[in-house]
Amino acid sequence: MHGTLDIRRNTDLASTSEIYQVRYEDLAGESFAASMDKDDLHDLLYHKLAMKLTNEDLDRAYERATCDGHVTFPEIEMRENELVGAGLSYLAPEG
Repeated sequence: MHGTLDIRRNTDLASTSEIYQVRYEDLAGESFAASMDKDDLHDLLYHKLAMKLTNEDLDRAYERATCDGHVTFPEIEMRENELVGAGLSYLAPEG
């Protein structure tokens, strides 16, 4: 599957923890999503997903997600079983 991995921080003033919304959408409109905390996001990026990025690139991306609240990985190749195994749930195409 070839698509975009998008990570956004959900801002909830009532919450004491940061929650991140992670969504992968391929070019055909198939998508997978999950909500997770900062530690789980780190584990996802560095250990669960086999993204072909250097640790320096992952460090910069993780910092953007946690500091700026958003990071996107465009045109990234992922396998469906890898996404599901990492805890993302399949979302049926809209329409």
